[in-house]
Amino acid sequence: MVNEGVAMFTLQDIWSMFLAFCGAICTISAAVVIVMKIVEKIKKPNKDQNDRIEKLEKSMEKIREQMERDSKRITDAETHFKGGVNVVIESLQALTAHAIDGNNIDELKVSKKKLDSYLINR
Repeated sequence: MVNEGVAMFTLQDIWSMFLAFCGAICTISAAVVIVMKIVEKIKKPNKDQNDRIEKLEKSMEKIREQMERDSKRITDAETHFKGGVNVVIESLQALTAHAIDGNNIDELKVSKKKLDSYLINR
């Protein structure tokens, strides 16, 4: 009601405006929820893919670390093997030389010390 330029509201008008305002808030919040669900569904494939990629990257990192440890072990084993083969070959050479001419006792002693040293330090 308007009375000489002054707006007057009755209690019923105020109540109606309040209910209209509450209805607008409910409508807007429902629309926001719907929009958020749509956005979530749109982003879901990328999220799933990113999660899968992250798991694969972690798995690959574990495999890479294991390969590095294995590579170091193999390198160490090859080094020890080569050293042992050299000692055995020197010992065989000394034994062969001794078998041929009966000499080389000093070389056999040195070869025995090397062989013992290798077996003990291994």
